[in-house]
Amino acid sequence: YMMAAFLHLVVAAAVTAAVDQTPELRLMSYNVQHCAGVASNVDVRVAQTYDITPIADAILRERPDFVGLNEVHCKTWRTGKVDYPAEFARRTGLHATFAQAIPYQGGGYGVAVLSREEPISVEKIPLPGREKRVLLLCEFQDFWFGTMHLDFGVYQLQAVEAVRLVVAEKAASKPVFITGDWNSVPKSNTLAALREFMTVISKEDCCTYHGRTDYPAEKEYCIDYIAVDSAHAPSCKVKEAYVTKNIIASDHNPL
Repeated sequence: YMMAAFLHLVVAAAVTAAVDQTPELRLMSYNVQHCAGVASNVDVRVAQTYDITPIADAILRERPDFVGLNEVHCKTWRTGKVDYPAEFARRTGLHATFAQAIPYQGGGYGVAVLSREEPISVEKIPLPGREKRVLLLCEFQDFWFGTMHLDFGVYQLQAVEAVRLVVAEKAASKPVFITGDWNSVPKSNTLAALREFMTVISKEDCCTYHGRTDYPAEKEYCIDYIAVDSAHAPSCKVKEAYVTKNIIASDHNPL
C-alpha cells in the first residue's frame, strides 16, 4: 500500500508529496473571485470585467498537480457563457471537475478541482448555507482530493458535521485532502471543529485574503487552507509551505 510511506508535502501554491519512488505532489488552494480581478475591489464604481488569464497564469507559474478552486462560474451570462472549468483545463493542461453549488444566470456557480490525473470517481456533497454550498471530492488511485467554500455563521459548524461523516467514510481506505476558502481564521470555532478530524498542513501565519479597500478591518488574514484527514496525517510530511502574493488576479492569494 503506497501511502504507508511518508508523504513529503509542499503546501504553498501547494503541498508537495513523494510516496516511495513517486514524484513530488504539489497541491494548491485558490479562491479565484469569479475571475473578476481586483478592479472591482479598488473602486466599486469600476465595472467588473471577467478574465481567466491572470488566474491561469498564476496556476501555471506554480505547476501544481492538484488544485481546489472556489468561486467558479460555468456558462453564466455574467461571464459571457464561458465554461470556465473547461477553459481552466485548456489553459493548464489539467483535468477539470466542476461542482455546482447553485444555479446562476443561466449556468452554474460553485467549486472545481483541477487534477494531473483523471478522477476515478467524483462525489458532490451539498452543504448548508444562506447561499447553498458544496463539497467536491475526487477519488484518485492513492487518495481523495477535494475543495469546499464555506458560508458564514452557524452554517459553518453545520457544514463541518456533514464533512466529518464523509471524511470518516473515505479515510477508511485512503487519505483525504480537502482545500478551500473556509471563511474562518485559524483560532475560530469552525477550525477547532475541523481539527477534530482534519489536520491543516498549509501555512496559517500568512495572508491568504487581502480583502477590499471598503472593508479595511478584513484587509489581511488567513481563511484558506489545505488539510488532510488526521488518521493519515502522521504519514504526511510537509516539505515546504508558502503563499504566493498575487493581488491582481483575485482578492485571495494562491496557497
